[in-house]
Amino acid sequence: MRPDEFNSDESTPLVLVIDDSPDVHRLLKARLRTEDLRLAHAEDGDDGIELCRTLQPALVLLDIEMPKMDGFEVLRSIKDDPALHHVPVIILSALQSPQDKVMAFDLGAVDYICKPFDFTELRARVRSALHTHQLLQLLAQRAQIDGLTGLWNRAHFDGRFSEALAASQRRSTPRSLAMLDIDHFK
Repeated sequence: MRPDEFNSDESTPLVLVIDDSPDVHRLLKARLRTEDLRLAHAEDGDDGIELCRTLQPALVLLDIEMPKMDGFEVLRSIKDDPALHHVPVIILSALQSPQDKVMAFDLGAVDYICKPFDFTELRARVRSALHTHQLLQLLAQRAQIDGLTGLWNRAHFDGRFSEALAASQRRSTPRSLAMLDIDHFK
């Protein structure tokens, strides 16, 4: 399903809601309207995983009790996918047992909110998860840039080199590499 347009600015964080209840979708759409975000929703786990891959959301709000594929399986699929494992997931569930909460955290959830939830608390937790995700992305980006020169560093090179090599081998194009190491650079 295409995102609901609270804010059509592409730089605005996209939150994907995966829940089989249309009532939950309507409630979240109404209650999160005041936040600076875009909202998309899926009504089952398979659609949720597919939308997650397509839309690359900044945050997923996930129910546990759904038909076909439960939320634990969806969470496991998201966290096992190299393209999605960085996406934070907040569980919204009626399941309140400590075992369910521990399982969700062990699978990679960043938060767990029991239904019925307080919308003020939900908004605060969504803002917190989005802020933390943004800071982690910034940290990962800065870890690949040399602080002194502002140029890409060896970590960036290592990450990109294998991709470039594989692409040139697939296309049978020539490749060359020059690597400079400047000692005592000031």
